[in-house]
Amino acid sequence: MTIDQILRLLEEAQASLAKNALQQPQDRDAFEYGRTVGMYAGLEHAKDVIVNMVADRERKEYDF
Repeated sequence: MTIDQILRLLEEAQASLAKNALQQPQDRDAFEYGRTVGMYAGLEHAKDVIVNMVADRERKEYDF
């Protein structure tokens, strides 16, 4: 599995989470809203970590 595929899967998970949260907003309480926002932010953070990790590795390889 490539980095691009992993990032795409994370983005698909984010889209699915957002879509599900918006489809049934009346069934959500404050806790569920916070949980959903936290999961979305966690997926975004995972994407950022992966992108930064790849950038660091490429920069280190370039320096040598």
